[in-house]
Amino acid sequence: MLVHDLGPDLRKGTVLEAKHLDRVHQSGEVHVVALEPGDLHEDVAAARLASALAGPGLEPTTPVQSQARLVARRRGLVRVRGGVVDAINGLGQLCVFTLMDGQAVAEGEEVAGCKVTPVAVPGSLVEQAERLCHEQGPAVELLAFRPLKTFVVATERLKPKARELFRAAVTAKLGWYGADVRAVREVARTGRAVAATYREALEAGADLVLFAGASAIDPLDPAYAELPAAGGELLQLGAPMHPGSMLWLGRLGAATVVGVASCAGFGRNSSLDLLLPFVFAYGRADAKDLLRLGHGGLIEAGAGRRFPPYS
Repeated sequence: MLVHDLGPDLRKGTVLEAKHLDRVHQSGEVHVVALEPGDLHEDVAAARLASALAGPGLEPTTPVQSQARLVARRRGLVRVRGGVVDAINGLGQLCVFTLMDGQAVAEGEEVAGCKVTPVAVPGSLVEQAERLCHEQGPAVELLAFRPLKTFVVATERLKPKARELFRAAVTAKLGWYGADVRAVREVARTGRAVAATYREALEAGADLVLFAGASAIDPLDPAYAELPAAGGELLQLGAPMHPGSMLWLGRLGAATVVGVASCAGFGRNSSLDLLLPFVFAYGRADAKDLLRLGHGGLIEAGAGRRFPPYS
């Protein structure tokens, strides 16, 4: 096998055959290696590694020049087992690279890749990587979004144009996840009105209540004050991200309650868009799902996480 290129049509990793002899003779110095028993060609090794890495929802591509990719078969939430990735990369000669854990992706997006550095590797090396994935779980998987029954509640007084923009933003974002939007309610910021809406959501079997307009710095805001009375609880006030640090999270029966400071929070990318993929992938969210997003939470600097590709 060639270990260097002899031109665009005769690349490193090519298994030389009789038809290549004239070209080899014209090239002068040629560097080759011979496979020993148990060795695997780079593309064979890459194909096996990609297959071992891929969890549900991911499709390995055919290796090209010892590289293969894992492509999303559907929309979903990417989960990466960092320990498995680190262990495989620690074996040497095999490279695994992924998106950041917790990203939302669309169908057809590349989620991860792998590469074999030399033109051939011992088969035992690939077997070690396969064993790691078998024992600890796939290095990468894609969780499908669930069509959650969703209630949207706003306690802001919206003018007609703002109301139209709010509803359009809500419809576009929730539609991307496949949400079953049961209602979009505009209610007064009073305990009675909010309590009635919470009861309605419970009676309808809501999986998700999205709340816009609660004041995150006012502990007496009805959005929080009425939760315990309705049988719910506040789980987390504030998010380790910017913009969107005023995000809050609660639970109401079996439903997750997610709140943003204003209706405008639905019209731009913020911490809400980083939490929603977890909610729709698992059907719920708790404080740790929100708090773990601090790594990559400096959103406005462009150094944080990728937002879902809504368009």
